[in-house]
Amino acid sequence: MFRKVLSILLVIIMSASVLPAEDESMSTLLVSDIPITYGDESFRERILQKTGGRRDPIGLVLTGGSARAVAHLGVLEYLEENGIVPDFIISNSMGSIIGMLYAAGLKPDQITEILNASELSDYFSFTLPLEGGLLLPSGFQTLVDSVVGADLRLEDLEIPIMVVCEDLVTRREVRITEGDFSQVMIASFALPVYFPPVEYRGHLLIDGGVVSLAPIDAAYEYTDTVILSTAFYDVPTLNLRNPITVLNVAFEAGKNQKAAEDIKAHDNLIWIRCAVEHFSFMDFAKAPEMASIGYKSAELKAAELSGLIRTGVSDGMMEIREGYKRKIANTLRSLSYFKRVEAAAPSLILGFSLESDQEWSAHKYLTDSVDLLFGITYRDRGFETGIGIGGAFDITTPETAGAYPAIEGFLSLYPLDNLRFSFEAAADFCHEPWYIPQMYLREGFDWIIDARKDFYSVAFRQGFEYMTSFKGHGAESTALIVSALVDGNLKIDWFDIDMSLGYLLSADSIVFENMRHYGEVRLSSRFYLPPWETFFIEAAAFSRFSLDGQGYVPLFLSDGYVSPKIGKDVNYYNHYPVAGASDEARYHASIISIYAGYDVSASPTFGEFLIIEDTEIGVYADMLLRDLSFSVSTGVEFQTSLSLIGLVKLPFRMRLGYDSWSNSFASSFMLSLRM
Repeated sequence: MFRKVLSILLVIIMSASVLPAEDESMSTLLVSDIPITYGDESFRERILQKTGGRRDPIGLVLTGGSARAVAHLGVLEYLEENGIVPDFIISNSMGSIIGMLYAAGLKPDQITEILNASELSDYFSFTLPLEGGLLLPSGFQTLVDSVVGADLRLEDLEIPIMVVCEDLVTRREVRITEGDFSQVMIASFALPVYFPPVEYRGHLLIDGGVVSLAPIDAAYEYTDTVILSTAFYDVPTLNLRNPITVLNVAFEAGKNQKAAEDIKAHDNLIWIRCAVEHFSFMDFAKAPEMASIGYKSAELKAAELSGLIRTGVSDGMMEIREGYKRKIANTLRSLSYFKRVEAAAPSLILGFSLESDQEWSAHKYLTDSVDLLFGITYRDRGFETGIGIGGAFDITTPETAGAYPAIEGFLSLYPLDNLRFSFEAAADFCHEPWYIPQMYLREGFDWIIDARKDFYSVAFRQGFEYMTSFKGHGAESTALIVSALVDGNLKIDWFDIDMSLGYLLSADSIVFENMRHYGEVRLSSRFYLPPWETFFIEAAAFSRFSLDGQGYVPLFLSDGYVSPKIGKDVNYYNHYPVAGASDEARYHASIISIYAGYDVSASPTFGEFLIIEDTEIGVYADMLLRDLSFSVSTGVEFQTSLSLIGLVKLPFRMRLGYDSWSNSFASSFMLSLRM
């Protein structure tokens, strides 16, 4: 009997140790459909202040849709024109960017100004996914903070707003009406894999649109008068055999069904269906067109909207908008210089860069490799710095082609918006023995004297470059370049023109031995051929000439002429006589370039994960005059940008052709992806 009782007690004890865990797991599952709301009571009070309890509040729901969410701007514009201003807003995903900025007091056209201030790829950085995402939105957060202020909070907005996210910790929906403005905004569009989740009060928040497309139910908890603006997704040209597309569409199917159920469940819902479903989800280039569609879609609902109260824009909102004018102007001015705004807080980026220096606009003369580096970048107010370790690839000529270890570091200082001091140092381990590096040092000073976006710019640039251990030079193993350039750009309707006037001082060593003085002039222009506006002709003229009459005029890869004779050999830095060389330019080296191309409008994608855009194909002919000698390099050119969901771009340009100077095949590559 005693043994039976003991056995029963042991079973009870063991069950007690197991059941709570099961109960806890079951409890978590059973409450997963119950949202967590922060600031509900104050949210209701603020809505009540709007209406005074005399009428039913007007709620506006803005769905996600990535770039398609820009259509909400057209909806807001139509509502405002008709005196309809929502008493509160419920939003998720990219709809929250529009909704939050509007709730903060910005006009629809002011929001458009901010989003179009620069390419979105300027605000996002590719990073190692150590925190759960491939892209860091710190630049976009800085952009928002520069306009609304770094200390703005949701509970202080002119229009109450609720942002709907999903939490990875509790697996529940989180509804946020209070907290740091930009932090919540970043959380609202933190699409899994692409962006790291955002910490908020013990949660790890991601884009609420991954579970629910339209948070309609949340709005009906506060009112019976709801306007729903949607920017759903239904691209008919998707490749349903693509694995990424299959995964995306599979997730979308369930969300579409839930959205349809919610819409049909409310007979009094005013549904403004923005007909932008056919646009790609990151097609921000067509933002004006989508906003126009949003306006027209709202116009179709004029009869249903006519019964709503028309309070108009409040005096407080108008005052706030006036204050934003100056902030927006300052932000746009800052972006027009170096495509940056002052960091609101320090940021640390772990990632990689892939970059070549074969582009004359970089104003680098003594570098000619393609570098793939893994490293770390730190950004704070007024400066950024970083270091990278990886490999350098010399692909200038078949004779010198190779790969070797490299380490680089940089520091950039911005004492003013239009002023930059930069310092670079690189060590390439390309010699025998391997531990003796080739060193490259550069100091740069960039002063953008004036700039008007999409009109003109004028800049003064100064550089100091020093290279040691030039391969093949024996005793003459060092080189120095001091440059001073004035750049100008002018854009008028269907053509733009670039101008540059500069001075170069070259020497054989850091103590300025064997100095030479040169001037250089560059002029280039692109003309789009009406009426097509896709075909264009680009013409350029460049000349470097001796100012002291001593010669010998050097050519660099960044000058643009494609030839195997321009690289890390005696012709790359030939300001001194070279025994046996008969084709040196003593007085001038001039290049006349003609490029005829076609601007490809199509942007093919791989499951809308990788997007190919900004594609051009064409033919080029470069004529080189070195004193009385003449040569030509001609062939085909292809350039494009490979972007990750349209937010981080890797521009790439390739030239393949024939060079009469070397009587051989010629090629050149240019690409750039920075952390």
